Order: sequence, then C-alpha cells, then structure tokens
Amino acid sequence: MTRMMRLKRQAQRRARRIGIAGEKMLSNLERIGVSPASLLDAGSRLVGDPSRHLAHGVAYGPDARQRLDIWAPKEGDGPWPVVVFFYGGGWVTGHRSEFAFVARALATRGYLVVMPDYRLAPTSRFPDFVEDGADVLKWVEEDIHLYGGDADRLAIGGHSAGGHLAALLLLDPRYLEAAGVSPRLLKAGVLLSAPLDFYPFSDPRPIAALGEWPNPEETQPITYARGDAPPIFIAHGKSDIVVRARNSQQMARAIEAKGGAVELKIYDGAGHSDPIKAFSPIFRKRMTLLDDVTDFLERRIG
Repeated sequence: MTRMMRLKRQAQRRARRIGIAGEKMLSNLERIGVSPASLLDAGSRLVGDPSRHLAHGVAYGPDARQRLDIWAPKEGDGPWPVVVFFYGGGWVTGHRSEFAFVARALATRGYLVVMPDYRLAPTSRFPDFVEDGADVLKWVEEDIHLYGGDADRLAIGGHSAGGHLAALLLLDPRYLEAAGVSPRLLKAGVLLSAPLDFYPFSDPRPIAALGEWPNPEETQPITYARGDAPPIFIAHGKSDIVVRARNSQQMARAIEAKGGAVELKIYDGAGHSDPIKAFSPIFRKRMTLLDDVTDFLERRIG
C-alpha cells in the first residue's frame, strides 16, 4: 500500500467517526447567520485533521490583502507536491483563516497547501484579483522550497469566485507571463462550483467586481478554453442555484472540443456550498468530493 493510500484511508476513517450531531449544529447556526466557513474551520480544528500550520501572513505583495498561509502534512520534511487554493466569496468577501479547513484536509492527504488572500471588490476590480493569483504563483515558484514544497509538482484550485480566478490562471497564459512565470509551471487544476460562463451579469457581486471591464468576454474563463492547458478536474453540484452546473458542463465540453484533458463530475443533490463543505470532517461523508479531488491530484502531481 502506498503512502498516499494510507493517508487517504486514515482520513476516511476519521471522517466516518464523526456523528450527525455536528452536522445538525452547523446547519442550525448557518440558518441564523453565523459564518459557515468559520464554523467548518472550527469543526476541522475540533475533530482534528492532523497537519501543521507552517507559516502565517507571508507577504507576496505590498497590499494588506496580499498575504498567504501555508499548511503541511503532520510529519515529514518534504518535498511535497503543492496545491494553491483560492477560496470563494463572490469577489467581495472572504479571509484565508476561515478556509483553513480546506488546507488541513489536503495536508492530511500529503500536500503542502498555500491558502492566499487576494484583493476584493469594490475596492479592487477585475483583473486585480487574477493578477494577485499570478503573483502568488510567482512567490511559490521562487520560495516554496523553503517550506518543503516542490514547485515542479504544482496544482491550483478554487471554489466559486476562487474557481473563476483559478480558471483564468489555468487557461489564459497572459496573467502568468505578465508576472514572469511560465504557464508550464502549472501541472493541474481543480475547479469547484466555479462561474465559468456567466455573462451577462445579473448578481450584484460580479457586477461590482467585473462589470466595469470594457470587454466582458475577457472576464469569462470559457473564452480561453484550449487544448494545451493543464489537466483540469471540474466539479459541480447538480442542484446549485447560485452558479448553475451548466457553467462546468459547458467548460468541459469546450475543453474537450479543443482536445484538452478535463474530468467533469456532477454531484446529484448537491448545492453551491456542498463541494467546499466536503473538505470539513463534519460534512465529508456526505459526498466523495475530497476523495475525487485527491485521486485526481495523485494522478497528476503525485
């Protein structure tokens, strides 16, 4: 049995030990307006996804929002494959500390995880946050070895607005090139509940973040679907009414039409937040997403 298989089975056993009481508590608190992400993170800390918080608030740029955290497996010194994960929040909200549960979950599977903040609307607008993502990858290329990471085995991922950001970095090479990074640095991508083909804008959040850009098609990741992009795993809940599953389905079809490598999974009964909830031990047993993501990553970056 490989090390990755052992880590996966250990994580699965931990998830199965969690009862439904935690699920009910989180759902009840969410209904009264308590931050779901913070609660998911609290559940992760309480139950214990064994990992190490290697670095906090590392600067990758001069702005106060241009900071990142790094999480590693509980044991060992690397070199580990690296995952950079961009959280969602409609381009207008979010903080890396709320999504540490995602980093812990991936760290238990053997990955060094970089969780960055990025500039938000309305103070910043497209493409500021995408350029932040490119600057994160420039930092990773130059400095991740200091933390035991292997930049030659690098994947990026994101949920919702973070998936939109990650998709543009994967598909439009101009952002990385402008940051002085070769697009070949990226070996794989993971897009969860991501808005990929959603113009014209109807929600006030994308209007605030993207609506002033003079060429709206340039804000749409599907515009850049190409056959030579890194392999991408795209996941979406079939019952998502915030970002419709057609975003992922149409992107997968567009990449396939170009001859690219893409894997699409639609989860029956899942809504917009279910894929990100699946990283928390509280909800992990409800769907296979974490296993699906790590199976994909193991095949693509080890």
